[in-house]
Amino acid sequence: MPDVAGKQYTSAGHFASQTNFEVQRTNHFEVVIDLNSILPNGQDVSEHIRLSVKSISAPKVTSEAITLKHGNDTVKVAAAPTYDDLTITVYDTIGRDQINTLQSWYTKVFDWDSKLMGLVSDYKTSAVLYMYSPDCSKIRKWILEGVWPKSFGTSDNFDFDNAAAQTVTLELSVDRYHEEVEGEAR
Repeated sequence: MPDVAGKQYTSAGHFASQTNFEVQRTNHFEVVIDLNSILPNGQDVSEHIRLSVKSISAPKVTSEAITLKHGNDTVKVAAAPTYDDLTITVYDTIGRDQINTLQSWYTKVFDWDSKLMGLVSDYKTSAVLYMYSPDCSKIRKWILEGVWPKSFGTSDNFDFDNAAAQTVTLELSVDRYHEEVEGEAR
């Protein structure tokens, strides 16, 4: 093999032999939504959701640009950040009816029967997204603040030819989040 930056390339064996190259797996995660003060028996509900999450979108933040002009020249500087909404999909379980549980959280935002919007203090909460290394020696966590369900839905179709698990999907609005690694704020 040719030299690359003065070193002989051998193989991708460094992924297996050096812990610095251990890859993070996207399926080593948990989500804990604090529903204790929002729903009756919230602690049991939060634990059941934690164990039933199928997927959640990764946190993403973007900053808009402000264009400043001086004469015929312009520069761009950062403006306030925007935190993207997260989509969470949870398996519906029969013993603890996830559809009714998560729908009751959404009903705190908008009540279909009364057609009234809820108070922010009744539906907004916090959550933590944990990501674990394969051996749990490193834990990343995102603290999610101001979390509430913007939308609520179930599996797209009922289908006799498909034996897929029923799911519940929520689009979660998030005010802000920050990441911590091994308990230290970044």
